Amino acid sequence: MVGQSLVTVGRLSAAATEAEETARYAATWAARHGDASDAERIAVGLVPDAIVEAAATDGGITVVVAVQVSLVGPEGSPLRHTVTGRAVVPISDFRSVP
Repeated sequence: MVGQSLVTVGRLSAAATEAEETARYAATWAARHGDASDAERIAVGLVPDAIVEAAATDGGITVVVAVQVSLVGPEGSPLRHTVTGRAVVPISDFRSVP
């Protein structure tokens, strides 16, 4: 039981980190060089199975990355849990693409 709990915590933690870092990277790149569609394309390229939403907001790029994690529940039953990473990055005043 303890081993299964550790595996579950590890998988959820790894997926949450992946979602957060992907959202931050995509939003930062788009805020400096592109737009929300670029952020979405980058995030999907990094995590193909994720659900990605990217939008330009007032002066920034917002990216939300949701990743589903497969887990093993009680008595070996399969479970799925979604973890989400979100990043909001202000659009750079010195961006290379207007």
